[in-house]
Amino acid sequence: MTYDIDIQVCAVMSLSQSKEAQLVTLNEMSNDIVSINNSMLEKVTVQQNIGSAKSHFDSFSQFLVSEDVAHTIIFDCTAEKNVSKEHPKWLEEGIDVITANNTGLSGSTELRAKIDYAEKCDGKLSAHYLREVTIGGGLPVISTIRNLLISGDHIRKVDGILSVSLSYIMYRIAPPASAVACFVFDDEVNTTMSTSTNLGIPCSFSQAVKEAIELGLMESDPFKDLSNEYTARCLMVLAKELDVDQNLDVSSILSNSVSLVDNISGNSYEEMMTHIERVMTERVAKAEKNGCVPRHVSTIDVSTGDVSIKVSDVPNSHPFATTPPSCECVRFFTEHHKRYPLIVQGPSEGVDCTSSALLAEMLHLMHGKVGVRTGNLSRSASGAAFK
Repeated sequence: MTYDIDIQVCAVMSLSQSKEAQLVTLNEMSNDIVSINNSMLEKVTVQQNIGSAKSHFDSFSQFLVSEDVAHTIIFDCTAEKNVSKEHPKWLEEGIDVITANNTGLSGSTELRAKIDYAEKCDGKLSAHYLREVTIGGGLPVISTIRNLLISGDHIRKVDGILSVSLSYIMYRIAPPASAVACFVFDDEVNTTMSTSTNLGIPCSFSQAVKEAIELGLMESDPFKDLSNEYTARCLMVLAKELDVDQNLDVSSILSNSVSLVDNISGNSYEEMMTHIERVMTERVAKAEKNGCVPRHVSTIDVSTGDVSIKVSDVPNSHPFATTPPSCECVRFFTEHHKRYPLIVQGPSEGVDCTSSALLAEMLHLMHGKVGVRTGNLSRSASGAAFK
């Protein structure tokens, strides 16, 4: 028996920096449904300028829900708190939500409770809330936690590099001793790779930040990365999966952590960067004498509930030291993995990683709804059929 999945993109809501929202319906689509870029949006018919997004999200879901459509999905690719507040309502309306926005799962206790309720309000018929992409750029972090737990394992601690921007910055200012040799080896054994050996040559902190911004690795406000705010939200998502989030919020994690901008938040951006530059130059030199490199490490101790973020000096051969720039690394210490932790590591930056992970979430969801099967994804002018 075969099943056909027809994917139709009905509408897109874009949010400007001023938080104004524009709702568009897609009357013209290219054959590539996976990529919806600015040139395509210029071709669509503007349905209405709905002004303030906060007060007009109803207009968005109204364009999606139809008796002619068996399953409706909303992808949230923003990082907006006002958007995540709509997640419970969409779920209660029977709309499946696939989100890369972690501000809901890291939001207030009230919002998290609303999402929990909305996921279960209709029993087995409840809409699904898929969240793998809220942490690690789509790396199988959440699914790994769930697989460990349902197999009867007990997770004792989780730690890792959870900020793609600080992964890049720390590697650039203090690459491990074997970095250049590793890049050369990888280029030789895999001709499809094109890794710059320059990444193995250390640079200044300010230069690393500049490169991270140019590569699109930083948040729109770099302070969110440097102050640990984004990382704290990722930890909240993990804490919720591990059921240790009851007495946690982003503020409490930040208060128990050490950031690069501690005690200098009142200064200008230029003064802040000058201060961090001086501190990190001294830190790198000191670590190098001990055969170490500084890395941005986050930790959740499940037994004590302690959650923290700090810059730690790790040996040159440690997995955190050798994690490539713009990659993330998460370790799971469990009862079954006592001697060596289970490690999930890989690239987590860019549109390709995120869009692929979101598409995988959707296909996983549809497998559960219509049954598992094999086949190819064929494209038409306005959608795709899974045959």
